[in-house]
Amino acid sequence: MAPHSQFTIHNSQFIIFPMTFDQILAHDEALSQRLAQRVKNGRLFHFAAWILARSGDSVFWLAVIAILFWQKRPLAWDLLLTVIVTAVFVVTLKAVFRRKRPVEKWAIGADKYSFPSGHAARATAVAITLAFALPKLSLLWLVWAILVALARVALSRHYVSDVGGGAIVGIVTGLGLQILI
Repeated sequence: MAPHSQFTIHNSQFIIFPMTFDQILAHDEALSQRLAQRVKNGRLFHFAAWILARSGDSVFWLAVIAILFWQKRPLAWDLLLTVIVTAVFVVTLKAVFRRKRPVEKWAIGADKYSFPSGHAARATAVAITLAFALPKLSLLWLVWAILVALARVALSRHYVSDVGGGAIVGIVTGLGLQILI
C-alpha cells in the first residue's frame, strides 16, 4: 500500500496518495499510448487525426494569414502576431524541458522535443484570437483546438501532458495578446 497522508476539510476526511514525478510521467505515457493505440487500429480515425493535426501546422496558418493579408483583412495582423509569439514561447520552453517525443522518428530539426506541444499551443492561441474576432463561432474554435491537441497524442507525436502544457501556453499567449492588442 502506498504511503498516504490525511487531511480534513469541513469534517470530511481526504486521503492523498502522493506520486513521484516519475510515476506521473509513467501514467501520462500509458494514457497517451492507449489513445494512440485506439486511433492506430482504425484507418478512418487515423486519417481524421492526421487532417486535424495538419490544421494546426504553422505552415497552414501562415498560408491562411497570407490569404487574409491579400484580402486586406485586419485579422491577418492579429493571427500573425499570435502565431509568432506562440512559436517563440514554445521553442524557448522546448529548449528548457527537452522532453523526448513518444516516437523518435518524428523528431525533425529544431522541433525534436515534445513539451510543450507547439500544435496545441498554436491551436489554442489561434482559437482565442478567432473567438475574439468572430465570437459567434467561439465554440467551434474551442472544439477545433481540443481536437488538434488530441490528434497529436493519437498520432504518437506527443504525450497528454505535452498538449496540456501547450494548451496552457496557448491560453496565456492568446489572452495576453488580446489584452495587449
